Amino acid sequence: MKDQRKRILDLVEQGKLSASEALTLIEKLEEEYSHKENEMLTSLSSDSFSKDPFVEKEKTAGSSLSSKLVTFIDTAVKKVKELDLDLNFGGALNVQHIYQFKDADIRDFDIQLIHGSVNLQSWTQSDVRVECDAKVYRAENQELARETFMQNVDCSVDGSKFRFYTEKKTVKINMTLYVPEEQYELVKIKLFSGPIRGEDLNVRDFNAKTANGVISVLNFKGEKIEAETANGQIRLTNVEAAHTEAETINGLIHLNGKSERIDVQSFNGNIIVKLEDERCHTLYAKTATGNVDVYVPENVKINGELKSNLGSVAADLKDLEVLFEKNETVQKELRFKSIAASEQTMSVFADSKTGSILLKER
Repeated sequence: MKDQRKRILDLVEQGKLSASEALTLIEKLEEEYSHKENEMLTSLSSDSFSKDPFVEKEKTAGSSLSSKLVTFIDTAVKKVKELDLDLNFGGALNVQHIYQFKDADIRDFDIQLIHGSVNLQSWTQSDVRVECDAKVYRAENQELARETFMQNVDCSVDGSKFRFYTEKKTVKINMTLYVPEEQYELVKIKLFSGPIRGEDLNVRDFNAKTANGVISVLNFKGEKIEAETANGQIRLTNVEAAHTEAETINGLIHLNGKSERIDVQSFNGNIIVKLEDERCHTLYAKTATGNVDVYVPENVKINGELKSNLGSVAADLKDLEVLFEKNETVQKELRFKSIAASEQTMSVFADSKTGSILLKER
């Protein structure tokens, strides 16, 4: 945000922007950042943690919903950082534990952690295996550390549903979950602080959320994949899904794969989308302070709208017909359609406040 304000003020000094135009742009950036931060943190809070016991215990009787919401928004990012400090009250004791479920017919996975990491990947065996490498703080000895871990972690299978859950703030768990090479119905992973990684997965509905951490998925096939983080990169590589969503406040979004509908948004970060085939019919990409680069297959029929306040907009496509073009100092816009032989038509909308936008054939 600081760099973008400086860039706007430099344009004022160069005489390319008036003071009022600069003020309007800065206000728009600040307003959008505040709105996006509140929206995402509220979503992560209410959807991921508000029903969890450790959050419920912290709610005071009689306090209004609005005051609780304001308190959370004002302190959420700080709490993510403070969590690391809170854990630094001395040495931690390491606890390793493995959960193994033999020949379990699991269709749904629900994983919730406060602090740690989740690594989900398929393997050739028929068992579901959970390897936990934990650090337990405020434990006087190894026996108490293991007891704390075992008493505060719920790892269980109920019918076709797998659950891994902990509310203990003084237990940091780095978990690796191995699942058989099968198709699954639902995977939900939620962390307050930590990265989420997945590899070689076939899931109808995959949902990953973390308030602070990277989300990385490699080799995915399913109907829908959603990735959301307040602070961290999102990398979705070799993804095949009908619907793909990725959203971060601060970080790069890099998507490579095949999808019919794509919605990617970052406030402070670049967006790179590389499409492997012609199946995409709708692509929406938006960032405030980053660039947007979209790479599409050759000979795809495209209806596009590209917008930027301070950056350039360009569509490097064959047989391009420009419908509308604006190239002012504080507003660049390009609306166009490409004439191609393909039956499928792709609608592309890309928007950036201060970054450049490029749509190009691969």
